[in-house]
Amino acid sequence: MSFTLAARASAFTASKAALTTRSSKASARRARGGVVRVDAVAVEIRHEGETYTVEVADGDNILDVALDAGIDLRYDCKMGVCMMCPAKVVTGEIDQSGSMVSEDVAEAGYTLLCCAKPESDGVVIQTVSEDELLDAQFGA
Repeated sequence: MSFTLAARASAFTASKAALTTRSSKASARRARGGVVRVDAVAVEIRHEGETYTVEVADGDNILDVALDAGIDLRYDCKMGVCMMCPAKVVTGEIDQSGSMVSEDVAEAGYTLLCCAKPESDGVVIQTVSEDELLDAQFGA
């Protein structure tokens, strides 16, 4: 019985250590003096003739950060399904897990901003019309 409890305690300690390790890699980290440092990358968004730069923290999507910054972007479901927040990646790498954009269309650079999370520095995004994305996704 004590072996089982010891094994459980050991497993709990290992799980807690793993969680602590993951937490230390999270985007917000507490620095000296109670200051919170956020690991983020600059993303340039080109939208309707204007250029905006936003800081996107680890795990955040570009759409939410842009909306919080006051950029007037179209969107609806925020779940990668409705195709209302399309853009094209000009430079850089993004992760768009959960997006309904097909693999070949994603390889052509299209993304949905609600699912787009920068994976590199130097991400530049050009918003496009919903029709352009739908033509790419489903054919003209």
